[in-house]
Amino acid sequence: MRLATRAPAKVNLVLKVGPVRPDGFHDIASLMVPLDLADRVGVAIRSDSRITCRCPGRPDLDGPENLAARAARAFQEHLAIRAGCDLVVEKRIPVIAGLGGGSSDAAAVLRCLSRAHGVRDPARLAAAALEVGSDVPFFLGSGAAWVRGRGEALTPSRVPPLDLVLLFPRDPSLAIRAGDAYRWLDEARAGSPAEAAPPKVNARFTTARVENDLEEPCFERHPALREARSRLEDQGARRSIMSGSGPTVFGVFTSREQARRAARSLRRDLGSRWDVHLVRTLSRHPGVTPWRSPRSASSRCTRTSSKRT
Repeated sequence: MRLATRAPAKVNLVLKVGPVRPDGFHDIASLMVPLDLADRVGVAIRSDSRITCRCPGRPDLDGPENLAARAARAFQEHLAIRAGCDLVVEKRIPVIAGLGGGSSDAAAVLRCLSRAHGVRDPARLAAAALEVGSDVPFFLGSGAAWVRGRGEALTPSRVPPLDLVLLFPRDPSLAIRAGDAYRWLDEARAGSPAEAAPPKVNARFTTARVENDLEEPCFERHPALREARSRLEDQGARRSIMSGSGPTVFGVFTSREQARRAARSLRRDLGSRWDVHLVRTLSRHPGVTPWRSPRSASSRCTRTSSKRT
């Protein structure tokens, strides 16, 4: 059996971070929304228990440490299903970008394996997802959601369709590991009242509430990201912030045409240093479809049942 799906990127429209927990993680309250920028994930079920993972064009991402492969192993362990699989992940989402690409790939694998094996056990699937990464449960949900705790508590949210422009730096020195971003925030808060304040949720989304607690410590260490935010605002973005733990910065625009004009201008001015993505939010996560005609490991053989907003 061969199945495929799209694995969408996400942005955090709101990210509030609480203090460090005894287990070393942080409680968060984040409004996350999927995007039409997506990887493509194909899953072929094997007769043995072996798991393979390939990323055409990105051999550095091949192998067992890819989150997609780790999700397949977690599925075997949590669902007690020993059948293996061959995974092909066609990357479109930038890596180490704060856009959740690896976590989305992992969730895509779990969705495909659930379909292939007829699994209907949300609790064990959620446990497998959380074992792989804190963002993975979100990508198993229905769409935009408030994410709380370490990432395991989801509350679906209604977010209006949004047109965004993403700026991702090509300079590898601007890459930010999530652990570093949270550590920098803890250092900035040391001894302040904010350190003990639990994150609060504003249930109703408005553009004015777009914010990210991780942003300022990251901008202090990488001023180029602050400059990128300013460039988006100069192009007319209603709001502009860093997504997740960065380094991607995005702007929210009032219309598709305004976002298109901004993206065109930014590609002209910054294209040698920044990847510019014109994207739109999705109302729901993509579905799983048969992987009908895989011509090669790099063939574009996936389909999507997602509705673009």
